[in-house]
Amino acid sequence: MSTTSYDQLRTLYRTLLVFATVGIVILGIGLVQFVYFEPPGQASGVQARIVGIYQFDPTTKQTIDGDRSEFPRTVEFAAVVDWSSIPSNLIVDARWYDSFGSIEGQVGPGTAADLANDTVIPVEVPQGYHYVLPGRYTFVVERLSDGVPVEVLGRRFVVVDRS
Repeated sequence: MSTTSYDQLRTLYRTLLVFATVGIVILGIGLVQFVYFEPPGQASGVQARIVGIYQFDPTTKQTIDGDRSEFPRTVEFAAVVDWSSIPSNLIVDARWYDSFGSIEGQVGPGTAADLANDTVIPVEVPQGYHYVLPGRYTFVVERLSDGVPVEVLGRRFVVVDRS
């Protein structure tokens, strides 16, 4: 009887060790990713000024109406960025991400001075579709180092309704 309970404890102990090892490996991978995408000492303290998110007319390439955070799927929209709020020598870009993390519109990378004429950044309607897909969109202005985003300078969220 003592042999059976001993084997059960050994099996349980080994199973616990396997789960602990897997947990430590997952934590280690997460820390490596965090350090890679958010290197220590990279914070510049700069903040981008996102003027607003507006309805967008793709034919005239102009924004319409006031700043909003919710749109119907039949309406295209764009962010307006004040690039003069960022030091002119920083390498930056601006991107729209959909709910799945796919890039749905961007400008850059380039210095803030290079992007001064690209103040309106529209969401792109996916190819083969007539409307923007419903969901949550994130607009992000990022500082880049060696082609990799290292700091978020500004962020806005937009919800696209199904109606």
